[in-house]
Amino acid sequence: MFNIKKYKSKDDYYLYKLISEDKSYYLADKDNYKKNIQNLIDNLEGILFDSVVIIFGIDSGEYIKALKSKLCERNRVIIIEPNKEIYDIAKEKIVDDNIHLIHYDEQVIKAILRNLINHKNFNRLHVHCFGNYKDVYIEEYEKFIGILDNIYYTSSSSIAVVSSFKKIFFGNMISNLSIINDTSSLNSYIDKFKNTPAIIVSAGPSLDRNIQTMLKYKNCLDKFFIIAGNRTMGSLIENGIKPNLVVSVDPAQVTYDMMKKYLDSDVPLAFYEYSNKDLVKEYRGEKIYISELFSRTIEDLKDLSRTYIGGSVAHTCIDIAKIIGCNKIILVGQDCALTENKHHSYNSTFDIDKTPNELEVVLDKDIYGDEIRTTLTLKFFKTKIEEYINLVKEEDESKYIEFINASYGADIEGAPHKELEEIITSSEFNKNIENLIPNKSINIDYKEIINSILEHINNFIVKSDECINICNEFLNNDVNGSLMDMDEDDINLQNFLYLLHVVDEFEYSTKSYYLGGYFTEFLFDVRKNYFEMPAQDYSKLTSDFKYQSETFLHYFQDLNSLLKVIKELLLTNAPNVD
Repeated sequence: MFNIKKYKSKDDYYLYKLISEDKSYYLADKDNYKKNIQNLIDNLEGILFDSVVIIFGIDSGEYIKALKSKLCERNRVIIIEPNKEIYDIAKEKIVDDNIHLIHYDEQVIKAILRNLINHKNFNRLHVHCFGNYKDVYIEEYEKFIGILDNIYYTSSSSIAVVSSFKKIFFGNMISNLSIINDTSSLNSYIDKFKNTPAIIVSAGPSLDRNIQTMLKYKNCLDKFFIIAGNRTMGSLIENGIKPNLVVSVDPAQVTYDMMKKYLDSDVPLAFYEYSNKDLVKEYRGEKIYISELFSRTIEDLKDLSRTYIGGSVAHTCIDIAKIIGCNKIILVGQDCALTENKHHSYNSTFDIDKTPNELEVVLDKDIYGDEIRTTLTLKFFKTKIEEYINLVKEEDESKYIEFINASYGADIEGAPHKELEEIITSSEFNKNIENLIPNKSINIDYKEIINSILEHINNFIVKSDECINICNEFLNNDVNGSLMDMDEDDINLQNFLYLLHVVDEFEYSTKSYYLGGYFTEFLFDVRKNYFEMPAQDYSKLTSDFKYQSETFLHYFQDLNSLLKVIKELLLTNAPNVD
């Protein structure tokens, strides 16, 4: 516990000193405080009009004036202060709408940063640790950086994924739309398996060992609701173990290849809008629909709940177990590490795995507390499982769910390791699991929906053409000056406001969500390519008629080209639209 005392630096700035019985720290440079301020300002070099600034440490707040001089009204600043006493003193001084001071709290920081950072702005972050905070609050700073890295990775990965799979996503979505009426919704099974244990079967190296245990006590497995992913279904079936549910969320064709031997299986298949269309179409067993997109775009499906997304099918499987009411969730093959220097179990390795990508190997702690090799992706998956476990605990403490890790890879916080043999043979479990009963209550007019998507695309092809003509007319007539100086009834101003209206209409329409990865990538690309106004020039450029005309000309040209590509893809995947 520290006492705080305010001092003046040799160059006449106030700063705090933290004093305990055996240690003392200055939170900034007591000799050259101006250097700390300059380091912060240098870190803001190139700040754009909508950049997000995150600063660890407020100290005396002497840098606020210099900070504000680099910002415009659209910038957002989050200052994280780990010392409660300093926070209480400083919070009264922060009165700006775009500068927010928060006291360090892991969960609060996670919530704020998740809300603030997304796929649109992750590349516009300025992160700075002020003065000596990193050396004084070592643990807090490292946890803060870990949270930030996780959110940054999630946001940047989403762009990489949509860029690679946008065409497949869209084609799958259009195809799967026509199958929804022949499925049961996941909502049909909410709490249907209340207080039963679930085994989530993942494809990590431990699965081989876990399967041997399951085979040894095969006669006990009917007490557990077993959920497999498309990669692990075959591992179970080939060993004579029948799962209660198989889940497939991967859009790629390799998913179909993994499952093609089992298309006649009577194990229910859970899928969502972007799951591989050939697998969904050809699978003969019952199908269960998991909503991700359509509950946001189709009125009749608005009450369908969505599942947790963490980057792998395991996260969806775990959430399904919770939704159907399972109170013990047992993870097998969930190594999240290169256990025994393997990426997957022997039983779950396919041809695609024989030429693995180069992996950036890092270290983590295993279930025994020793170091284990893993990859950034696997570690990210583990972090998202841990995040999910925390969310479940915070959601409803009275609805207790126990998470158990029966794998032999990385330690998963919130899911202590227990031997699978001990779990399976426990006398605690004595009720046989029943089969999932179909409940096909979904009734949508998929042709009407597809036609509405086509109508939306055609509508904005026409409107973008119209806006391109308006922009060209501005530029050809050399319309200059400031938007702020124009009269309200000026025809040029009215036409410019129409451009803004069309942008808002397109970007905020729920029908644009159907465009999926194309829509996400478009918003990212136009922001990066055409809307990079420096913060210092924001006021001048937002009112500069010529600059704005050129910017929006590019926006609508790109939008027009994109919509024509999507229209062709739609007609290819749904040729029978009216």
